[in-house]
Amino acid sequence: EVDESIPLVRVRDLYTREVELFKDLNTSLIYTVSICIFWVHMCLGWKKLVPADALQIPKDHVKNVTYLGWIAATAVVSMYLSVVWYTYFAPVIEVHHVPGP
Repeated sequence: EVDESIPLVRVRDLYTREVELFKDLNTSLIYTVSICIFWVHMCLGWKKLVPADALQIPKDHVKNVTYLGWIAATAVVSMYLSVVWYTYFAPVIEVHHVPGP
C-alpha cells in the first residue's frame, strides 16, 4: 500500500548500479578474488599485530585474540561476498524511478 500524502523523493539508485556490476560473471569473480586477497591480508596482518607490545595483550591471550580477529575478518568478508553472489543469482527486482525536476 502506498501513502499518496507522502511526496516521492529522488535518491541515488545504488541497487540498479549493483545489479549492473554483479550480474556480469567476470566482474563478480574479480571482486571475489579481490575480497579474498583482502581477507588474507587482514588475517596475516592481524596475526602480526596482536603480539605487538603496543596493544599490550597478555601473552596468554594472544592465541585467542588472534582467533577472534580471524573470525571477525571472516564475518566481514562473508558479508561483502554475500552481496555479490546474492545479486548475481537472484532475479532482478523492477525499480520505478521518480521523474526528475
